[in-house]
Amino acid sequence: MGNLALDIAVSGLDAQQAAMQTVAENLANANTPGYVSESANIVTAPAGDALGVGGGVRVAGISQTSDGLLAANAQQTQGALSQSTALQQALTGAQAVFPEPSSSGISAQLSAFWQSWDSIVSNPSALAPRTQVVDLAQNLATQFNQASQQLTNLTNDAQSQLSTLTGQVNTLLGQVAQLNGQIVTTEGSGAPANSLIDQRNAVVNELAQGIGAVARPQTDGTVNLTVGGITLVQGTWSDSLKLQGSPGSMALASNASGVTVPASAGTASGLLAAVNQYIPQYQGQLDTAANDLATTVNTQLAAGFTTSGAAGTPLFTGSGAAGIGVSSTIAGNPQLIAASSTSTLPDATNDGGNAQAMATLSNAATGPDQAYRSLIQGMGAQVQAIDNQVQSQTSVANAATQNLQAVAGVNTDNEMVAMLTYQHAYQASAKLVSTVDAMMQALLQAT
Repeated sequence: MGNLALDIAVSGLDAQQAAMQTVAENLANANTPGYVSESANIVTAPAGDALGVGGGVRVAGISQTSDGLLAANAQQTQGALSQSTALQQALTGAQAVFPEPSSSGISAQLSAFWQSWDSIVSNPSALAPRTQVVDLAQNLATQFNQASQQLTNLTNDAQSQLSTLTGQVNTLLGQVAQLNGQIVTTEGSGAPANSLIDQRNAVVNELAQGIGAVARPQTDGTVNLTVGGITLVQGTWSDSLKLQGSPGSMALASNASGVTVPASAGTASGLLAAVNQYIPQYQGQLDTAANDLATTVNTQLAAGFTTSGAAGTPLFTGSGAAGIGVSSTIAGNPQLIAASSTSTLPDATNDGGNAQAMATLSNAATGPDQAYRSLIQGMGAQVQAIDNQVQSQTSVANAATQNLQAVAGVNTDNEMVAMLTYQHAYQASAKLVSTVDAMMQALLQAT
């Protein structure tokens, strides 16, 4: 009977020690991404003898506390936040290309360009006002060229990020499939696979943020990963992705099937929106403003005459923001600017009628100024909208994470209380050992 009592006491020591080790593991991983809180399942051991005397306690296993719905919600909200954040960074970068309002922006340069024609009106035969018009025209063309190149650079940067992200995603997809296999093997052997599950949770979270992947737990302990209904991981099999197309029509596609993977969340979705929609939109509007400038100015010059009475020729050449330039002929001889409204000599030399008409074009309802203002105003509204969206989604994602942590995370206060409880139970078991030992010694001495 004494041996049985000692066995019961020792079972308590072993069980409480295992429980304290579990608490220590929780506390050590309180801030580890993907870690799920564990608890020791202490149950009554089978009867220790034929009389039915209890066999003490034992640890039936170490379980994890989680909630599939809360975990899925947290993944989805993080994916949405990552999408908005990536798009916000791209739009903020595009907005930085256009420092408006400022004295160095295209808007100020347009204003100075139109005003410079008034100087020709005041002194049509002078060279200096004409030279100033050419210089300001060259400044405008250069600014359009540079802005276009900067937008192109933003597109290239986003493409590079997408390429790097695709490689990282493919590695992570393979890791999920590998961990699926390891978890099935480990659990099949009767050993706990909690640490492997934690690793997989962390990888799945990265994929949720990267491409908006959604994990669906299976009965065998594995998870299937899907994006937009396309399965990328099933059991120990994993697909990989490739980036295809060009800006305006770029997409992620499955290497296994070739079908387009409709990433509607995650960093990839935000970057794809930037290269397919927003930056091309800004580039198109910038091209429109540049073309409107060239068309407006060149059309008005065609209605005028030079100081020698010759018909006017274009000041701007090329097309689009990247291609607009200034006529080398007029740049070399500003007297060729058709500022006169008459071809009659000597009146053409001292007439600034066409220059006066040019100066009023800054207020044209469909001119370059209006086109450029539309670009800046539209961009500003979109940046403000995405800023608000990021702020809102940050709150939603934080709330979803907190809800999951309340169930599956480590609550250090609760863990400390549990540690004290297990320590007291351990001390009680130890006290039982000493009590049984003292009793046995007393019985031996009495015989």
